[in-house]
Amino acid sequence: MSQLTAARFPFSIGHVAKVTGVAVSTLRSWESQGLLTSNKSAGGHRSYGEADIERIRRIDRMRRVDGQSLSAIRRLLDSEEEAGVAPEGDATPVVAFNHIGARVRSLRQEADMSLRELSDRTLIASSHLSMFERGVAFLSPARLNAIAEVFGRSLAELLGGTSGRDFPVVRRGQGRIVGSFGPGVTIEQLTVSQRLMDAEVWTIDPDRESDGFYAHEGEELIYVLEGSLEITLADRDAEVLNPGDGAYFNSRIAHRWRNTGGVPAKLLWINTDSDRLSSMSFEKADRRLGLGAGIGEGIGGGALSLELPQGARTFRVIETHTEGHPTHILIEPLDGLDADTVAGKMRQFAERYDSLRPLLLHEPRGHSGAFGLVPVASSAADFGAFFISSYGYPGLCGHAIMGYTAALRALGRLANRPRFTVELPNGIVSVQVGGESGPDVIALDMPPAMIADIRHHVEVDGREVDVAIAMCGDCYALVDVSAAGLALDIGSIDRLLAIGDDLRRSLNETLPRRRGAQPTVDAVLFHAAGEDGTVRQFLAIDRQKFDRSPGVAGLSCLLALRAATGAVAPGARLEAVSLFGGHLSGELITTTHGAGGAVAATTRITGRAHLKAVATLIQEMDDPLGSGFLR
Repeated sequence: MSQLTAARFPFSIGHVAKVTGVAVSTLRSWESQGLLTSNKSAGGHRSYGEADIERIRRIDRMRRVDGQSLSAIRRLLDSEEEAGVAPEGDATPVVAFNHIGARVRSLRQEADMSLRELSDRTLIASSHLSMFERGVAFLSPARLNAIAEVFGRSLAELLGGTSGRDFPVVRRGQGRIVGSFGPGVTIEQLTVSQRLMDAEVWTIDPDRESDGFYAHEGEELIYVLEGSLEITLADRDAEVLNPGDGAYFNSRIAHRWRNTGGVPAKLLWINTDSDRLSSMSFEKADRRLGLGAGIGEGIGGGALSLELPQGARTFRVIETHTEGHPTHILIEPLDGLDADTVAGKMRQFAERYDSLRPLLLHEPRGHSGAFGLVPVASSAADFGAFFISSYGYPGLCGHAIMGYTAALRALGRLANRPRFTVELPNGIVSVQVGGESGPDVIALDMPPAMIADIRHHVEVDGREVDVAIAMCGDCYALVDVSAAGLALDIGSIDRLLAIGDDLRRSLNETLPRRRGAQPTVDAVLFHAAGEDGTVRQFLAIDRQKFDRSPGVAGLSCLLALRAATGAVAPGARLEAVSLFGGHLSGELITTTHGAGGAVAATTRITGRAHLKAVATLIQEMDDPLGSGFLR
């Protein structure tokens, strides 16, 4: 075989049988019947090219899925070859149904879900799901919708959306064709997953149907252009729609359809995703920022969009707060964050996108204590995320994880998943949603909190006190305000910030070296026991920055300190309250005593996080302060 022939036909018959799932004997039989033509070497060995593999897959689909005979398949293929193949530029863009199967397989693998688990949740046979994922079987709209719901997606998202166009007109036949429901159902997407409406033209052959009832979010309109369609809503009799007839209904009502006529039905089918009504999107083509719905007459007379200056940039965020402290979750897609670990992705962000950190978190959009989270994909956990702040890249932030959980829950990513894991730069944490305290409670299984020094003598505001040094992601100095003679209330915040900053600087200059390194205290936790058994907490980061919540990692460290002094044992609980009324609950799970008096404790911290806003931040090109500043 020449080198040129080998390059064109590189695959052996055994390899082709493996990648297509068609037995070697079957391939030889198809060849004898004129369905295939292989390249044969002088020694009689068969070899195939990419085009041959695609032809084999198509024949197998037509035989197994469409039920056509080999003679009918041969006649069809022969007629196509006689007619010739249309030039590539004239072809209508088609999304093959097996691409949808590959997308489902990817979603299933990301969720660490087996075929059997997906089968149990959708009532679709595992064998059929396997064939669908491999591109050799179809699924009906009702079954595809069931799969979409498992992964928190809409059916339109599962099929994929149209790409953005600079011009709003779609000419006949120029939509994106989706052949995902098997023979007899063709969908031409005019615009999908771009704006408030998903507009499609469906062509449904006689006797084709939805294969049962299904429901989803949003509302939908069906308008019959040609032929007829029978539509049935739950608890209602079937209605037949003829040309010019339409139906409009809430998509949450279970519905089914079928073509009972003798000719293909052609329909304009529009779905509206209700979740998008409150969203905001920036159409860069015409520099308009959509507001999602009409606004009051006093500001815009019902205007639906803002016109932005040339060169303006926008960044979308979900804003949450956890027991008082805010988290800005950046949801704008960023290229180039492709490292194997979340820690690696954080370093890539710092190298390429660090300018976004002050833009998002500093004034005039934030403040010195603002905190952010960047969600990323993880190969080691269910989700991944790293943290950004006005002062750098913290390795752990419990309140931000809780805020992230609230956002994931609102986005539908936690359906039927009460427990999940998040990969962070410093490791993996386990999160649980709901429980005895209520469905909205979020519990974090924290990484070990370690007490490095139970009693380090320092001077605090002119008084000698014992300060504990603890580590949980960051390094903290723990100060009992009663022993230090300090007040712990809102009126004392400025004084506590100043004392905490001085103490932090002093400790970083005087703490003994451990394993050759000088420890760095990142923040000071002021705490005081209350008469009701709770503890008040205030976490001072520097003279201007402080945690509005009681402090998730701080509570974990305080539990570890009490375990190190013998005050509590595993199973003990501690309720913490911030100066502003935020509330966290902590439970001591395990303790480990190491050399030199060091103590490590694992804890579970629970609290609540709430959505604040979904916002699109704007940076105008000529704004001299648009990149952010700190006072």
